[in-house]
Amino acid sequence: MKKLTLLLCFVSFLTKAQNITVASGKSFTIEKTGSVTMSGNFSNAGTFTLNSDSNEFSSIIIGGSVTGNITYNRYVNSVGTNEWDLIGSPVSGQSINSFVSANASTLATNGNTYAIGFYNNSNNTWTNFTSSDLEGEEGSINFPVGLGFQMGTIANGTGILSFTGSPAATNQTWGIINSDAASSGAGTRWNLVANPFPSYIHANTNADSSNNFLTVNSDKLDDSYEAIYGYDADGIGSQYTVYNNTSAALRLAPGQAFMVASDNTDDDTVSFTTAMRTIAGGDDLIVGRDPVDSFELVLKLYEGDTEIDHTKFYFGDGLSLNLDPGYDAGHFNQGASLMSRLVEEDEGVGLVINAMGLESANDVVVPLEINRETGNNFRISIGTFNIDTGTNIYLEDNIQGTMTLLNDQDFELTAENELSGAGRFFIHLTESVLSTDNNLDTNYLNVFKADVNNFITVEGLANQSNLTKLRLYTILGKEVISATLNTTNNKQIISTQGLSPGIYIVKLESGNILLTKKLFIK
Repeated sequence: MKKLTLLLCFVSFLTKAQNITVASGKSFTIEKTGSVTMSGNFSNAGTFTLNSDSNEFSSIIIGGSVTGNITYNRYVNSVGTNEWDLIGSPVSGQSINSFVSANASTLATNGNTYAIGFYNNSNNTWTNFTSSDLEGEEGSINFPVGLGFQMGTIANGTGILSFTGSPAATNQTWGIINSDAASSGAGTRWNLVANPFPSYIHANTNADSSNNFLTVNSDKLDDSYEAIYGYDADGIGSQYTVYNNTSAALRLAPGQAFMVASDNTDDDTVSFTTAMRTIAGGDDLIVGRDPVDSFELVLKLYEGDTEIDHTKFYFGDGLSLNLDPGYDAGHFNQGASLMSRLVEEDEGVGLVINAMGLESANDVVVPLEINRETGNNFRISIGTFNIDTGTNIYLEDNIQGTMTLLNDQDFELTAENELSGAGRFFIHLTESVLSTDNNLDTNYLNVFKADVNNFITVEGLANQSNLTKLRLYTILGKEVISATLNTTNNKQIISTQGLSPGIYIVKLESGNILLTKKLFIK
């Protein structure tokens, strides 16, 4: 088809065209189940509308030039308890003021405050627009394409917010920066970005092996957080669900916003390429149904019958026990109730996804990090388990001296003292039958060097009744630090300020416990 000139048209299925022209006074509508892919040019002098609902989003992919605007009727959740949508404009040229006016009957408000807010990662705050913000010159500011916002609609309304502007048909970028306090900032590493296209985009390798957001931007994201963090408002954990290359095929809906973690304290950009675009998808930030060739174990932490947090163990070909960017993923909230740690080369990042090789599915010991207040009663149980049925999953508690087979029962505990960090709890995946009589190679102590901080952290000290010493050696065996640790606190830091970058050997001695690790100091 060389050219399609439209007078009045409704599309509710997949359509391909070379060029599309909508004449003045005429209209073209792509219904929520429809899509249009065109290799040539788009020209609209009439009305061109794309529709959506809570789980279906129409798409248009334009291969050539663009003349004229489109209107995308984007479904957005109603505002309730913790219920916001993270949304970006799927078109360029939409002023915030005219957007508010066009959506006055649907956009949620509180007095003179609108349910449109932006995230400031320099101080980890959200700010919503007010009526005074939209007066004068500020009112003419357009939604930046590629930037995410929090938005919400009124209860019992249509849930539709309309964006009118030019559809992107070329590669798009948006700036991100790491303002984390650990990187000499005062904010966070998190940046809210959004799909800038009026179409779905491939997000991970299971959606497209190379033309996907995570692969294209892998060098821009923090290796420990190389993932997409989607707001789910379920009240569990950080309220962000994590998607990476361990997830089934993920395709982000038009205008879908999400958090990413920058690895750079200088200005950087993430890219949204035209090659990522696709017409197929599903609900906004709900994974697809494509199978994943892997084994998974999900542990959940409950207070009573309420799920508080969860952590996932993923086993796949070619993965390791140390950091695998794009597969391992740090928890959005590093003070979360339940996380795991890397088995090797731990840098102190609590993980919501811990990826390992298939060979580890029945032969690995993984440190758990549990953070709970004194007197808190909780239990840990298996949520998802598709590992070999011959695999036993034990939770070891070094303090109580217990080994709980989670295949048969939950682990329950009332914290007599505050629980924090790693060193007390371990997950054993094994084909063997274990008990506390086994000669286990775990101990109460853990030591790590954070990626950006000038100190070594030792955990598990409060569990030690013996004098505990730390010694740090160069790779050639020269002792550069010797310190006696304070066992009245569970965690202690040792400064490495002034040491030359390189590989060092740390030794921890406590009674008959000797822990030796290699650490890389930058």
